[in-house]
Amino acid sequence: MSLPGWADRFDGDRAIRDIVRLCALGPRPSGSPAAGQQRRVVAEHFRSSGGAVSIQGFRGEHPLTGEPVPMANVVASWRPGASDRLLVAAHGDTRPVADRERDPARRLLPFLGANDGGSGVAALMELARHVSDLPGALGVDLAVFDAEELVFDEVGDYCLGSREFARRHRRAFDSGGPSYEAAVVLDMVAGRSMQLNREGFGLEYAAWLTEELWEVARDRGASRFSEDCGHYVEDDHLPLLAIGVPSVALVDIEFPEWHTVGDTPEACDPRAIEEVGRVVMGWLGRVAGEGPGR
Repeated sequence: MSLPGWADRFDGDRAIRDIVRLCALGPRPSGSPAAGQQRRVVAEHFRSSGGAVSIQGFRGEHPLTGEPVPMANVVASWRPGASDRLLVAAHGDTRPVADRERDPARRLLPFLGANDGGSGVAALMELARHVSDLPGALGVDLAVFDAEELVFDEVGDYCLGSREFARRHRRAFDSGGPSYEAAVVLDMVAGRSMQLNREGFGLEYAAWLTEELWEVARDRGASRFSEDCGHYVEDDHLPLLAIGVPSVALVDIEFPEWHTVGDTPEACDPRAIEEVGRVVMGWLGRVAGEGPGR
């Protein structure tokens, strides 16, 4: 049985303050000092919220120079001993340059990534404040993936952090480790004009999970969750789907300031991120109340 009113504890204004705090570090592309600072901030926040934190360090390659780039995922676990688990994840890196700027002279500028990079992490930070109160026996992991888009004008590979996470999880699972019942990826969930369509890969390969989330959204009157079928989006749910974890991406691919210098905290809406956060918490509460193997 879920905790009455638990999902309503997600505070969009507080999540926006977390976005502002992350953006104060500056642009946070993979391998940058600001990315390392953000990782430390998030890890400490997860620990102080009761999570058991692990850092998954790995190396990637700079797509233009070929130089090695240090990367790391941050994973926090609540009820780490539980074998049946749920995962909520987001990427923390910002794209290196604003390559969707209309003015070609501005396409090499860095940008803050308040929504694309910041909002998913801020949503996880707000979720972390409440996960310890989740009823039931299921374990919950919150993961911040690195290197979702260390890409320059489509040169480079996407989703390096989630690929590394999936590789490690598959190896642990094959050795008798825990399993994920489902995963939800949050990406660009705070835009002022946000509309979340049902993303194509999730709808095709995890239709039941998509329906569970949208059922919670309908029950809550979450108007930013559209019944329309949207684009097929290359995002961090794909490596998870590839290893058999039912996964859905909540992603606003029509965000007007996407990959531009206009992606600042002012482009974010506390009510948008609050709506997403409360739907995710409502889903977590519902699944936890039904128990493993529902």
